[in-house]
This record gives sequence, C-alpha cells and structure tokens, in this order.
Amino acid sequence: MDASVVARLLEQTARAVYEARGPKAIHAGQWAVLRYLARAGRQARTVGGVATYLGVTHAPASRAVASLARKDLVTVKADAEDRRIRRIDLTPAGKALLDHDPVHRLTAAIEALSSDQQKDFATTLEALYGRLVKA
Repeated sequence: MDASVVARLLEQTARAVYEARGPKAIHAGQWAVLRYLARAGRQARTVGGVATYLGVTHAPASRAVASLARKDLVTVKADAEDRRIRRIDLTPAGKALLDHDPVHRLTAAIEALSSDQQKDFATTLEALYGRLVKA
C-alpha cells in the first residue's frame, strides 16, 4: 500500500476519534488539556504546564484553558502564595466529562484487536512517533 494512503488513513482515524464537531464541541486539544489536568499535580496545573505538555507556546495553551473555563469545565485562580501564578483545576463537570472521553472509544477499538495486532500496532506507532519528533 502507498505510504501516502496509509498516512491519510491514520489522519482520518485520528479525526474519527472525535465525533463531535462545532463551536460547542470539545476539540482534540481541549480533551488533551482535560486529560492532563486530571493527572497533573497541583504545581503543574498552570498554563505553562499545559503548554509544555501539549508542546505549544503559552498563547494557544491559554486559549484552550480559557475556552474550557467558559464552558465551566475548569477554574482558573491566582495561587494563594504567588499571585502571578494561575492555578487551573477541573470542575466537577470537567471531571464528569472525562467519563465520556472519546479516547475510550479508541481504547475499546484497540482492545478488540488480537494481542499480536496490538503489539505490532504499538511498535509501528512508536517508530512513527520517534521519526516525527526527530524531524
């Protein structure tokens, strides 16, 4: 199979994970922020921490956090000890939304593969990722 066909298929597969579209939908980057905040320690739950995790600059991370705050999925408050630092926390609605994370669908699809297919897929993805981050 042609590599460009495989590349497009991988891109379409990644987009298919996120069924919801439109201005009120949670977009892939925002889902990544919610997942990060659910796992990150208190000190890392800042716009800088989000930016580092996503591999983006401060501005797009700040926009993603602001969008989630407008949707009442996160709160942003000044740190009690250092007012220059803004701490980001998931709201109860943000935590509840993670129960419906689209990545669960992807996880289920991967789990439906045979053990050998899962291992081959993981090996291939690791190799692709390694080549992309070196580029």
